[in-house]
Parts: sequence; C-alpha cells; structure tokens
Amino acid sequence: MSEERAKEEQESCSPAETRRAVAGVLAIYAFAWVARFLYVLHLRKSPLADVPMLDEFYHVEWAQALAAGDWIGGEVFFRAPLYPYTLGLLYKIFGGSLFAVRTAQVFYGALIPVALYFVGRRVFGKKIAIVCAVVAAAYPFLIYFTNELLIVTLIVLLDTVLLLAVLRANDVPSWGRWLVAGLIAGASAIARPSVLVFVPFLLVWIWLGAAKDFHRRTQPGQQVRIARMPTAFGTAVLRFAIFLLGMALLIAPVTARNYILGKDFVPIASQGGVNFFIGNNDESDGASAVVPELGESWRNEDAARIAELGRGRPLKPSEISGFWYERGRRFITTQPGPAARLFLKKFVLFWDSFEIANNKDVYHFGKMSWVFRLTSWLHFGVIAPLGLLGLWLFGRRRREAALLSVFVLSYMAGVVLFFVNARFRLPVIPMLILFAVAAAFWVAERVKRRDARALVGPGVALVVLAVFVNYDFHGYHRGEHPQTYYTIALAKASQEKYEEAIEQYRRAIELSPGYAGAYNSMGVALEKLGRGEEAVEAYETALNKDPTLASAANNIGSYHWSKKDHEMAARWFAQAVEIDPYMAVAHFNLGGMLVQSGELELAEAHFKSAVIADRRFFEAWNALGVVFEETDRPGEAIAAYTRALIIEPSFVEARNNLGIVLARTGQYGESLKELEIASRYAPDDPKILANIRQVYELMRGSGSSRAEPPAGGPAGEDSAGQDPAPQGP
Repeated sequence: MSEERAKEEQESCSPAETRRAVAGVLAIYAFAWVARFLYVLHLRKSPLADVPMLDEFYHVEWAQALAAGDWIGGEVFFRAPLYPYTLGLLYKIFGGSLFAVRTAQVFYGALIPVALYFVGRRVFGKKIAIVCAVVAAAYPFLIYFTNELLIVTLIVLLDTVLLLAVLRANDVPSWGRWLVAGLIAGASAIARPSVLVFVPFLLVWIWLGAAKDFHRRTQPGQQVRIARMPTAFGTAVLRFAIFLLGMALLIAPVTARNYILGKDFVPIASQGGVNFFIGNNDESDGASAVVPELGESWRNEDAARIAELGRGRPLKPSEISGFWYERGRRFITTQPGPAARLFLKKFVLFWDSFEIANNKDVYHFGKMSWVFRLTSWLHFGVIAPLGLLGLWLFGRRRREAALLSVFVLSYMAGVVLFFVNARFRLPVIPMLILFAVAAAFWVAERVKRRDARALVGPGVALVVLAVFVNYDFHGYHRGEHPQTYYTIALAKASQEKYEEAIEQYRRAIELSPGYAGAYNSMGVALEKLGRGEEAVEAYETALNKDPTLASAANNIGSYHWSKKDHEMAARWFAQAVEIDPYMAVAHFNLGGMLVQSGELELAEAHFKSAVIADRRFFEAWNALGVVFEETDRPGEAIAAYTRALIIEPSFVEARNNLGIVLARTGQYGESLKELEIASRYAPDDPKILANIRQVYELMRGSGSSRAEPPAGGPAGEDSAGQDPAPQGP
C-alpha cells in the first residue's frame, strides 16, 4: 500500500469516519440490490422466465437432482460443480421457485460493487473506490447476469473477493490471511477453473514484493504471526505454499470424489478438452460453442462417443478430455497460420464492445427491463478504453495495481486460449471499471491543472483504444438474432403453446431464411396441432436447406408411423440413420419397425447402435431387453432391463419386464420385488397387478415361501415388453 493510501487509512479510523464508511458501504449495497431486484422482477415477463433453456436447463436439471438428495452423484464431474451445488441448495430451500433462486442471486450479486469498493480503496483511495462501486452497481451486464441461472455472478464475486483477500494478505502477510486467500481461490477454481491461469503469475507477484517487505516487523501490540523465511525468495515460496494449501483444501475433495466414482484423476471437471477444441479448430469462429462434427446441440455423451471412436476403445473422462485437447493442439501445431489468425480474432473479440451471446441474445432480453435500458449507455465500449488506459498508467507504477493488471491480462489469455463470449470475459469487468475510474480521475486532474502536455499521449491512446474497442471488425454489431426467436419458440413449445411457438419460428426464419433447425422444430409444433401435411412440408424444407439434418428425416418417419404407413416410416428412419449413423433415436425407431416385421436380428443391431450412441437411452435398453427375451436369452434381457433401471429407476415398463423375466427363470422373490416396486410407481396398472398375482401362483405351485398374494387386483394376461413407439428428436 502506498504512503498516501496508508495515511488515508489511518485518518479513517476515527469512530465518526467509521460510521460514515459503514453507511456508505450499506448505501452502495442497497443501490446495487435494488437495481438487480427490479431487473429480476421485470424479467418475470420473459418467455424464458419459467422455462430454462440450454445451459440454464443443464444447471436446473442438476440442481433438481441435488435437491432430491443425490448430493454425491455417480460420475466424474463434466462441469465444475460449485454453482450447480449452490443452485441445488437454493432450489431445496425455496422449493423449486426459480424466482426465489434468482432473488437469492440478487443478494450475493449486490456484494460485487461492495467488494470492488474495498479493492479500490486499498489501491486508489476512497473517492475513486466510491465512484467505481457506483459504476459497478449500475453496470448493465453485471445486472443482466444476476437473473441468469449461470455461474457468472458467483464467479465474478469470488474473483473480486479473491483479489481483495490477496491485497489484505500482502498488507499483513500472516499465515491466516494467505490461507483465506487460497480458500477463496479454491472456491473460484471449483466454480470455473479459469482462475488457475492467474495463479502462477501470483507467485511472481508475491516474489517481487517479498524483498520489499522482507524486513517488515509487527507493530507493537499487533498479534499477527508474519509468514516469513530467512530469504526473500523463501518468504515468497512460503506464502505461495500457504495460498496453495488453501486452494487444495477445497479442490482436493472434488478430486477425491471424482477418483472414487470414476477411478480417474480429474482434479475438477473434464470439460476442458472439448472447450479447448471448440476454440481451436479449422472451423471455429472463436465465439460459438460448436463442435464441427456435432453442431451447436451437442451433449457430453456425443463428445465421449467421438473420442472413443477415435481411440478405438472405451475411455475414462480424463482420456476423453485429453483426446480433445490433443486435437486442438494438433490444429495449432500443424496449421500455425490459421491458428495465429484465429487467436488474433479471439483477442479482438475479447476487447470488442459487443457482448457476444453464448446461448441467447443479451440485448434482446436485457431490454425487457427499463433498468437495463436506462444504464445501457454504460457498456464495455465505454469502460474498456478507459480501463486499458488506466491499466497502462497505474499498472506499472503501483504494486497493488500491478496485481489487478496481471489478473486482467492473465484472465484474458485464458479466455482467448479457448473461445470468447460475454459471460466468459465478465470477471475482468470490475477491475476494468476500477482502472477506468482511476484514469478518468487522472485526466480530470490534468485538465484541472491545465497540463495539456501530459494529456497528449494518453489522449491519443484513448482515442485509438476507443476506435479499436468500438469498431465492428467481425460483423457482430448487428440487429436481431434469429437464434433469439428460435430459443423463445422452443420455450413456448415446451409449454405446449404451439401457435405462439410457430409465430416465433417464423420470425427466426424471416431473419435467416436458411435456418433449417427452425423449419424442423416448426414442423414438430405443426404436428402437435394436428397439421400433419404442413408439418411434413416443414420437415422436407428443413432437409432441403440442410441435407445433413437427420432429425428432420426421423420426424418424417415418425409422422408416417403415426399414420400406419410403416413402409414409408421405415424408409425415412433408414434415411435418418444413413445421414447420421449415431442418431440414437433414429436407430431406436428403425429397430421398433423391424420388431414389428419380425426381423429381430436387425432390430437388435439398431437398438445396440442406439445405446452406443447414447448410453443413457433407457428406452432403448428396455427395447433391447425385449429382443433378448424374444430370442430366448433371459440373462442378457435381465442385464438390459437392469441397465435401463439404473439410468431411470422409475421406468415402470422396464421394471415390469424385469419382473416377468425373473419369474420365467424361477427367481420368484426377486421378481416380486421388482413388480411391487413397479406397482408403487403405477398403482392402478392392472397388468402389473395381474403379473404379481401370477408370480404368487407360480410360487405356490413350486412350494416357495411367501406364497399368499395381496388382496384384490384383477387377474389377466402378463404384460411382456411392448413394441417401442416412435420418438421424435
């Protein structure tokens, strides 16, 4: 801390000043809270308010499983777990109310300006700290992400508090303070591992500063144990080791959990490899989360399948991630020219004033609230040029400011190494705000002094930076995005508001006439409304626009199946499989057709292809069990039904089928257990009750114990596995 800052801190210790400081901090928090709560309140009218989509849906689904009691899980984490676990806890507390969860995010999101105030006060003093806190409280995109069921608000808060903790530990380098800083860094890492890029630079910063305060002694009456070794380098290593210990205390349980469940060393999550490839391949645009072989709508299972096919064997999650890392590195090493141009593009996009959406258009939904509209002038294009100027003016001259500069630049490097979008770069915004305000104060002071000479260089630099940040180099500063209306349409369709969904699909198509996915999904909505011929026309248009869209061919097949035209249905299902040999649902549907025609061997092959393409496709496992049973392979049938139930324990059909095959192999006790569980899920199903009675009769005939059936329940034929019904996408 500079002498000026130290003097200011001493003057602020009076009771009156302390009261004023507390009141100021509370006022900042209240302002930030009100702005965010009003925004969340306004966004209740959003068509996506109660229908989480894409990444939000992934988080909510995970949170629901956690709230239901599955706090350990069964697989290695694909994504870093802290936010989903936080969301799961909130989901449990508030009974699944998404509005209540978002309101809870308001409470901790409003702490970001407060944390920034304390960082700013340590680095630049109280006046600058107050202004930058107010700017952060009003910054529209910090407000926007408070409403999103995404990690963004949590990670921004953690990273800002981390920098504050490191500055405090640097002021009084005690064991406890460095340990706390490490704990916060560990929390940030298990929220999003991006902060790990910053950690090695922190060691250098600690080392460079250790010599300066190496001979520091505790003041009289100060009960603090200073973390110090006989040499400056040893002191730096000791402090960094304490910091790493704090990180390890939070990361190690995640690593241990992954190893226990997956027998695989995955320190936090296994998503890194595929994300690295997304941003480093010859088809990447540097911003879209697209896997070339899979398009935009890919799943973890798809990435795993491609990796296993590439290696020719089953892979652990770390090996899957390694496969994708290797592909990304191969692109960089074998195509250095295109790779360098792509890195340059990502660097430019990182500093572009436009907020690039990952899942949905930030501007479209933000403008649903007047809070966002009122503050929308305060955007990245305003903050970034001033922030970069401030970084240059102060980052080289002040040790504390250098730490913040290192954070901004290292975090930027981490994002550019993968791919760029609004939510990935948001953690650097608080520090850019701080530097921007400091630069504005610096310029104002020079203007007040009429020091024109001092302003020439920075003034020219500011103009150049403003042009660089605000110029549309890559064509992103455009109007409405078709994906926005497509996402809204999907939400409307999930609520069975099909007419409204069709209207939104048409708007997406107006903006992008070649949008094959919108035609395809519109066909689904038309079919739900009983407008089958229009639906088929939409599916065919989708295929004409994109001949690789296998889901459209599958949907045409499903339509013909519903019309009992099995020959035409089989032809379209076969075409879907030909287009995409790994489309699980098309294999499943074609297998169902083959079961009906008695071609069980071919049906088995397609059901196997379905579960290879999607290992969690429990309906396909059940259908495979039916084929095994029909071909007199009860052991394999039991295994297939069991696999279906591991994936979905409440799948009544598979549990009933398992009960039947167990009874046929003389395992009456196990059969009854499965059938009774099935009856608890479907208490009014007469077939299950009839099967229970038949098993009791078989037990009585064999002299087995527990031979009295429960009272009531109709007798009837057993309900062996049913032919699978066709499924859409």
